Amino acid sequence: MSLPLEGVKVLDFTAIMAGPYCTLMLADMGADVTKVETFPEGDGSRRFEPKVNDESYCFAVLNRNKKSVALDMKQAQGKEVFMRLAAKTDIIVENFRPGVTKKLGIDYEAIRKINPGVIYASISGFGQTGPYGKKGGFDIIAQGMSGIMRMTGELGGRPAKVGIAMNDIAAGSTALYAILGSYIKKLKTGEGIYLETSLLEAGLAWTFWEFGAFFGSGELPLANGTRHRRSTPYQAYKTHDGYVTVGGNNDKLWTNFCTQVLGKPEQYAALARHIVENRYLNGEVIRLDGALRMAPK
Repeated sequence: MSLPLEGVKVLDFTAIMAGPYCTLMLADMGADVTKVETFPEGDGSRRFEPKVNDESYCFAVLNRNKKSVALDMKQAQGKEVFMRLAAKTDIIVENFRPGVTKKLGIDYEAIRKINPGVIYASISGFGQTGPYGKKGGFDIIAQGMSGIMRMTGELGGRPAKVGIAMNDIAAGSTALYAILGSYIKKLKTGEGIYLETSLLEAGLAWTFWEFGAFFGSGELPLANGTRHRRSTPYQAYKTHDGYVTVGGNNDKLWTNFCTQVLGKPEQYAALARHIVENRYLNGEVIRLDGALRMAPK
């Protein structure tokens, strides 16, 4: 079976996670991805633990289906090789600190002179311009600045980091669909384009309901544990022998939950009217902690 991006050439000048995730998805869809690593140290994630057969697992999972070459871009020969590759590629992705590619002479303006149809995507911490434009960025900083850490954790507790590198993946995903959309246009017009996103902007763009509530009513989206801000029951509950997640946030699901899961309709069905009246106001309406026992495996 053929893959949708077979024959598409990608030059991947990224490292760690946001950029490598984007190019990984392109590779998984069949693109011919050549990863350019800095010489002699390579992608920084190569040094991350754990290692399997002396190779970093963190590096391997984000760089499958790619070829790799190490270049010393401070040397004329390294830049010459890069430019030869860039002249024949369809897509370039980079995630250097803003200004680095221009200093190296491999920014979009330099590449488009030898490859006018190139799609060139930049991923940074905070964008290419603005007061934070020249700063490096990490996922946890972007999570904090985008308000995501404020929304995560227990009510009244410390800000909490999302368990995964959410802003990194958000930025990689944002770059990915922008690249795919631009490639469709390129097939029609032959035109190249410069694209850019950042960890901060991509993370902010994922907080749809939260920024909608803020700009709509001034509501600050605070941490609420596992509870949903708008409906209930929709959270994790502690049982006698572990935790169980419940999503019974409409009348049909709630009735099924009471009768088919709990088997105690007389105990909980009386709450139905109260739930309907308060579902969008109070995530604490239903308290099931300790009332359930997980089914045996």
